[in-house]
Amino acid sequence: MFGKKFKIIWLFIILASFFVLHATTLAQEEEPEKPVVYAVLFYSPTCPHCHETITNIMIPLMDEYGEQLVVVGIDTSTEAGSYLFAEAIKYYETPENRRGVPTLIVEDTVLVSTMEIKNTFRGMIEAGLAVGGNSWPEFPGLAEVVVALTPTPGAVQTETPPPQESTVAPVETTETAVPTPTPTPKPVAAVSEPENTTAQSLETIDTTSMENAAVAEPPADPVGFALGWIVLLALLIILLFCLWQLVSHWQIVINTESTLDQNKSHTILFWLLIAVGLTVAGYLAYVESMQVTAICGPVGECNIVQGSPYARILGIPVAILGLLSYLTIAVLWLLQRLENRRRFAVLALVGLTLFGTLFSIYLTSLELLVIGAICMWCLSSAVVSGLLCLLVTTKVVKRLP
Repeated sequence: MFGKKFKIIWLFIILASFFVLHATTLAQEEEPEKPVVYAVLFYSPTCPHCHETITNIMIPLMDEYGEQLVVVGIDTSTEAGSYLFAEAIKYYETPENRRGVPTLIVEDTVLVSTMEIKNTFRGMIEAGLAVGGNSWPEFPGLAEVVVALTPTPGAVQTETPPPQESTVAPVETTETAVPTPTPTPKPVAAVSEPENTTAQSLETIDTTSMENAAVAEPPADPVGFALGWIVLLALLIILLFCLWQLVSHWQIVINTESTLDQNKSHTILFWLLIAVGLTVAGYLAYVESMQVTAICGPVGECNIVQGSPYARILGIPVAILGLLSYLTIAVLWLLQRLENRRRFAVLALVGLTLFGTLFSIYLTSLELLVIGAICMWCLSSAVVSGLLCLLVTTKVVKRLP
């Protein structure tokens, strides 16, 4: 009798255990997978805006969303990364004025600049998670990167063949527009190597090294520095000449009442200089406000200058201050045509153009002696400021009483 009861108890235990295990398995199978948003960030280790994007935007978002946000970073300063960036540009038909880093690609959407990523990416993450996640972007070459970084669980790991020499020419991305290379075999091996840092999960990027690289010694630029010294010398000559003229003719400056635009050719020259100044300052203000890479051309290192701490004063981009200065000069030129505002407007024009020239001397000296890099946009603005000062001073001291 006891043996029969013992068998019944054991049978009950076995059945109960089977039921618990089966229920657990069913619960695990029925538990839906969490949606995931996938994205690719193109960056350069020498780009200060890229460092800010990764450190202050991407990493906090990845910490917040955890496994539901996967971002792969691709270094465009490497040969393979440059190739992939060019392929993405060609695939998405990115216009030339948007070919810079940082660039974030989410499925078929391309975000360029720190500001655009900051303002848009979180909303895209929420929208993607709401519809069950998204897939990786589909531009050529990315599939190999994703496979290399996220191997299939349980898959047999095979030895990666040694990278072959690539015939792809590097594409400059940190300072100029990126040209699209002609189609050549994809440097997959260079991307797939575990030691290679062309592409990696964003959490593994050494942001400290990026920060150090961004402030590293700029490359030699003898042509840019020669132009910088010429502009600085010219500005000093203009400033001294204008001060000498104003002091020598001070009574004319403060007592005459005639306008400055009696000569039509001088008036046209003034507005041409204002137009150039507004264009240059406006572009640099856009670069700083949107935090994108500037198109510099073959001479100078604009992005090093724009990424330096001297590009802002009390948190305000110097380019925005320059933009406001040119607008103010234009308004004062119009005001001096009004008889009851003429003296104030003329004196304000003299003072503001003198200060603009002096400030341009300060900024150019920083580029040459402290930053160690030349910004051709900045030199252009400095030349405009000097010519405006020379034009206004000459018109003031040669006015008829």
